[in-house]
Amino acid sequence: MACASTALIVGGGIAGLSAAVALARVGVHCDVVEIAEAPLGTSLGVSGRAAEALYELGVYDECYATGTPFTRDTTALHLMDAQGRLISTGPQRPVWPGAKTALGVYRPVLLDILAGAARRLGAEVTIGITARTIDDRDDGVFVIFSDGGQRRYDFIVAADGIGSGTRERIFPSAPKPVYAGQISLRWMAPGPPIQGEGWYLGPVGRVGFYHLPQGVYVPAVISAADWVRRTDAEAYSLFTRLLDSYTAPAVVELRRRLTPESELVCRPFEWILLPEPWHTGRAILIGDAAHATTAHMGMGGGMALEDAVVLAQCVAAASTLTEAFNTFMTRRFGRVSTVVQTSVALSQLEQIKAPPSENVTLLSSAFKTLAQPY
Repeated sequence: MACASTALIVGGGIAGLSAAVALARVGVHCDVVEIAEAPLGTSLGVSGRAAEALYELGVYDECYATGTPFTRDTTALHLMDAQGRLISTGPQRPVWPGAKTALGVYRPVLLDILAGAARRLGAEVTIGITARTIDDRDDGVFVIFSDGGQRRYDFIVAADGIGSGTRERIFPSAPKPVYAGQISLRWMAPGPPIQGEGWYLGPVGRVGFYHLPQGVYVPAVISAADWVRRTDAEAYSLFTRLLDSYTAPAVVELRRRLTPESELVCRPFEWILLPEPWHTGRAILIGDAAHATTAHMGMGGGMALEDAVVLAQCVAAASTLTEAFNTFMTRRFGRVSTVVQTSVALSQLEQIKAPPSENVTLLSSAFKTLAQPY
């Protein structure tokens, strides 16, 4: 029997919807509110123990059927130079008995899968509203929503991302997100698969790609001392300059598919690691609201999935919310710290143009740590 029966989840992204599924499976009724419309589509890599989290949520098979499996011999982590010559085969990730195959999943598809699973389990998912006020009392949390509605819950899960308004409300002295010194560009290129999947390192920046059923996912990283918000035209110009710096046939083909009308997601790489604890009273933070990271390990989404599963396990096993939240912190803080700190270190190594072998060594050590059960 769970130590609580109702929860409000603020944020309908990967962390929030996963938490709704996980908590509903242990008997907690969840309301999920998300203020924003669906973001532009990109991909999410789910590897290591995070793939097991998808299985525990009951959605792994559906994600496998709609995504791209990454086998041990995949070239997705290989690093080539601007001409397409192999530099490094990338780190080897530990494998354990019964390990689930890593996946690449189209983010909008994953969100639809999670939302569908949450609703089937009785959760209510509402788009276009958020929590306006949160009144944490001894007998529950009383919430007034942005549409004027009111409701009481046993606890609140803040899963509203790196810019979390809930974090600012309940932890007003919390640190702010930090710009890591690099820009992320992401694109879903149209057309069939392109031979030569993996990462390419050139004079302007790094670009990689792999195929999904929905298209070719293309992430890119460019170092920049300062972050300046770019228009669509400016993002296209920056991405064009990056692709034009390569002669590798695979990247030349990507450049051929890029047009001024292509939908590009241009964001700064930012990170935050909230000091312990991530909870106060009847409220707790998970996912990017507590520990956002750069994408250098490809584990940000995976940590959100793990957070959701572990939170539900803790709520199901504890006799009080305080006990559940404390156990959650014990199980999660060191693990997500490894991801955030390693990712930021990898970003810094990339900016000083350190030998790729240093990145491989750092990644291999982190993956070994993350191979342990969550």
